[in-house]
Amino acid sequence: MNIIIVIFSLVFLITLHELGHFFFAKRFGVEVEEFGIGIPPRVWGKKIGETIYSLNLIPFGGFVRMTGEHEKVNKENSFSEKPIWQRAIIIVAGVVSFWIVAALIFSSVFYFWGTLTYVGDDPDVEDAMVLVTGANTDSDLYGEIMIQDRIIEVNGKEIEKTRDLVEGLENITIKRGKEIKTIDLEGRGEEFLGSFGIGRYTEERMDFLPALRAGPVRTFEISKMQVVAFGQLIKGALSGEGIPEGMEVGGPVMIGSLATQALDRGVGDYLYFVAFIASVLAVINILPIPALDGGRLLFLMIEKIKGGPIPEKAETMVNAFFFVLLILLILVVTARDIYRMFI
Repeated sequence: MNIIIVIFSLVFLITLHELGHFFFAKRFGVEVEEFGIGIPPRVWGKKIGETIYSLNLIPFGGFVRMTGEHEKVNKENSFSEKPIWQRAIIIVAGVVSFWIVAALIFSSVFYFWGTLTYVGDDPDVEDAMVLVTGANTDSDLYGEIMIQDRIIEVNGKEIEKTRDLVEGLENITIKRGKEIKTIDLEGRGEEFLGSFGIGRYTEERMDFLPALRAGPVRTFEISKMQVVAFGQLIKGALSGEGIPEGMEVGGPVMIGSLATQALDRGVGDYLYFVAFIASVLAVINILPIPALDGGRLLFLMIEKIKGGPIPEKAETMVNAFFFVLLILLILVVTARDIYRMFI
């Protein structure tokens, strides 16, 4: 059931992304040949007006196929014949839809479930909880203990402050969603303290207007963090230093694993994770990489500067090359995730 919910959530995000493209294509009079949920082969399709609406077999994706999108078509309702600014809006609309849905979900979580506020070991703050806030995934304890686990007991006694975890650890009891379990740390106390971040937090619900403002702010903060992270990755790759210390790079398997863990912790945590993923997908899509929306915007900028479109054959070859490169990268990262999680 968890896997079904995660797949449905990803399909939901991708569908909203494609709806952004679809809405503005229709708004500017571009002929949309097909609006597809999933990746072909087609399972079901129905033509309404000029557009085929289809459900496809592979649930990880979606598409809007427009006339003149990948080649010049001399028709008034062709994508290739529309002004550059209209084509740019059609492309950007998909990215913006990710940000909009992320902001709305964040706001809903803050209003209905609340947000965590770090309070440290402030003795004046009551009803606070001690949470796992970070993890070294290479630790042997990772999996038994996960980010966002709530630590409720240390050595059989109720925990009140983070300093209760400093020394003499024999066991801890954690709560993850409705599950409560005790983990033996005898001989592994130092490993636990060195591999996991711990913090003391309160959880408070926001009023409607503050929550409505906080959603877009949180979306911006996460997107900004992702831009910085991608910059560090590129710098590390160019300098030969590799992935910066403390940074984790994961693919579909890791995303699925983290999503099911969030779902185990409750609806609020899971929706927060979905909004986080939407923010990340927006940033990835806007990167100026051919085969992504950002790459298509880059080609439009070049077309504007040079006063004419890039030759179709050259654009197709570049997009195909980077598409294959992205698929290979996903496969490598996925294989690495599977190896680290199951071997």
